[in-house]
Amino acid sequence: MKTRLNITIEETVLAYIKSYAAARQTSVSQIVEDHLKSIVQVAEQKRNILEVIDEMDAPTGVSADQDLVKAYYEARGEKYGN
Repeated sequence: MKTRLNITIEETVLAYIKSYAAARQTSVSQIVEDHLKSIVQVAEQKRNILEVIDEMDAPTGVSADQDLVKAYYEARGEKYGN
């Protein structure tokens, strides 16, 4: 269902967007709607890095109770001799 939206913009912007819409054989309303949809899609795609990490599978060969920080420094020490 579509609904009406009233906006206030500068006359020069409106003149430009009307000619832009006419050149592309569409309406100003459709251009505004498409732009708003793109904003919503971008907002939906942004996620917190912690959410992404929580969704990741655990790497193979790593147990849940292993101290990964300690393992990192041990592996680094073996590699670099620290």
